[in-house]
Amino acid sequence: MATEIIHFLHTNDLHSHFEHWPRILRFLKKYQKKYQESFTFDVGDAIDRLNPLTEATLGKSNVQLMNGAGYDAVTIGNNEGLVLSHQSMNHLYDDANFDVLLANLFELPKATQPKWADPYKILTTKLGTNIAILGMTAPYDLTYPSLGWQPQNVDQTLNKLLPEIQEKSDIVVLLSHLGLPTDEHIAKNYDIDVIMGAHTHHLLEQGKYVNGTLLAAAGRYGENIGDITLKVTNHKIFEKSAKTKPVYEIDEQFGDYELMHRWQKVGKHMLTRQIVTRLPKLLTPDEQLYDGMRALKKYFDVPAAMISTGMFVDDLPQGILTPYDLLESMPHSINPMVMTLSGEEVTMLFNEIDEQRERLSNLPLKGSGFRGKIFGYIRFDGIDRDRHGQIFYHGEKLELQKRYQIATLDHYKWVPFFPTIQDAPVKIELNILLRELMANYYKQKYQ
Repeated sequence: MATEIIHFLHTNDLHSHFEHWPRILRFLKKYQKKYQESFTFDVGDAIDRLNPLTEATLGKSNVQLMNGAGYDAVTIGNNEGLVLSHQSMNHLYDDANFDVLLANLFELPKATQPKWADPYKILTTKLGTNIAILGMTAPYDLTYPSLGWQPQNVDQTLNKLLPEIQEKSDIVVLLSHLGLPTDEHIAKNYDIDVIMGAHTHHLLEQGKYVNGTLLAAAGRYGENIGDITLKVTNHKIFEKSAKTKPVYEIDEQFGDYELMHRWQKVGKHMLTRQIVTRLPKLLTPDEQLYDGMRALKKYFDVPAAMISTGMFVDDLPQGILTPYDLLESMPHSINPMVMTLSGEEVTMLFNEIDEQRERLSNLPLKGSGFRGKIFGYIRFDGIDRDRHGQIFYHGEKLELQKRYQIATLDHYKWVPFFPTIQDAPVKIELNILLRELMANYYKQKYQ
């Protein structure tokens, strides 16, 4: 039987970096035509609500662009599953011309497979080789249920599905928005031929072999495109390799800039047409910070709040306030959270903040939903400390054994700065972002 040469073209963690999309699209189209046998995949976090067009369309604009790329299948990342409401997620792919594969996230209350996704699919080459494509995403157990989704354990999912998949296929491929450490764990423990990875933004320029499994990943933000080659005889792989193509090596063409500018302009136009309220004066980031703490206290009906100064990055202009203005100042995918601490733990938190104050004040930061520049200083409203170090909560002296609630943001749960917060019981409101909370606050305040 003749040898088959099969290519997998793949992208991951684009995060709405539309500035790279024209060149990505040309590369994909070129090699889809050049290769006799190829399939194309995306491995999640294609959207990011930092982008005005994504924000205005809740990701549907991204799907429209992806429709032109010839994807055979995609999986989702946390920027799809956790940053969109349940309803928006249920309709994100209504007009997609590609399949969504997701084996480890079920819809509550009955824990059923989402209607917009299948756990896996079988692709068949021209010579009859069956390739199983399985999709999985990072199972955030603490947060997904609040949005009406039930994540499943990675090992339990694979133990359940792999025997079924292996019976139907010659080659098994995983689209993994799970992160490199989990991909390595899977490769060591399961018989999977290829894992296309994402989530941790790792770049494997020549791939990586772990226990015979080929791991591949194309970094982040569309800066690279992945190209995997399989050589197959009698439906069995006898050679496999991976490489990545830096997008900067792909020539720009006339009109690329105008196209990217138009996408930005359309998103901005859609957001600026909506009026939140009218501000009687310009609000600096510092003023927004204290408004933010007031909004959090009101939202959770608690006497105290905490936010870092880096959370607000731009002025809100006097006059008409639009969702675009709020996006510019609060571009994060960050949600309100209330935490419960003992008086002793509040004291510990203050010590953790004091120890890191100077380091965090100018610390550049990325990830955990944050889309600003630096972390900044922690500020409190409703909690004070006198010159003797005594802490007061809502005007009363802190009691070490008493329980206290502090309204804040889920970002501080995920960053590795404050062990006290990481260990604290919390309630996260995933159905509303910080800028949406602030829109509601200003709408009520200045109606």
